[in-house]
Amino acid sequence: MSDRFAEKLRLKRRRSRWRIAGVVLLVLVVSAAVWAIWFSSLFESREVTVSGTEHVPVDRVVRTAEVPLGTPVLRVDTEAIAERVATLKPVESVKVERDLPHTIRIVVTERDAVAWVDRSGTPWAVDSSGVVYRPLNSRPRHLPELDVDVEDRRVVAATARVAADIAAGDRDLLGDTDTITAETRDSIELALSKGRTVVWGSAEEAQAKLSVLRPLLQIDARSYDVSAPERPTTLE
Repeated sequence: MSDRFAEKLRLKRRRSRWRIAGVVLLVLVVSAAVWAIWFSSLFESREVTVSGTEHVPVDRVVRTAEVPLGTPVLRVDTEAIAERVATLKPVESVKVERDLPHTIRIVVTERDAVAWVDRSGTPWAVDSSGVVYRPLNSRPRHLPELDVDVEDRRVVAATARVAADIAAGDRDLLGDTDTITAETRDSIELALSKGRTVVWGSAEEAQAKLSVLRPLLQIDARSYDVSAPERPTTLE
């Protein structure tokens, strides 16, 4: 075997040993990183932060979240935390984030009231989906009352949807609406100022009903019927 060939063989073996050593070192580094992040106390959850709350106390959110402090942040079940926080009635949606090295962030979006209902003399806020979610200190003058059977969730949802549609489409009409009444989902009526009423019907075709109601209210009448928006009528 020539000296040149032997030298090439030694270099090849040396490079092979370095490659093996590099692979072993990489495996060790990755394993150490995985252990540190997933199993050690270096990245354990130590802090919970809450944002987006206005009416729900932060400590109540934290208690409900039940974040397992001391657990490595990446092993914390954020979906389970979000599901627990979402059980709070004033909460519409929740996002839970991991923030290394030690923090779990809970971002809350609260419900917005579009109307209110009376429960044993206490006004309660109602959101656009008909969820009755928190007591109010006083009757809000800027929102209509839903004069419905609070236990009938379908009627509450239908009337709340009407309140939300009016709020989105005609703020002036919302301010002029004192009460939204209904015995069924198809018998919704608006009680306006000056003793006027609007027969709304079902919660469907809100935009069409708003479009025909605007000019219809220019007519001096006691009652306006837009339940069939293609055939609106008034009653003197």
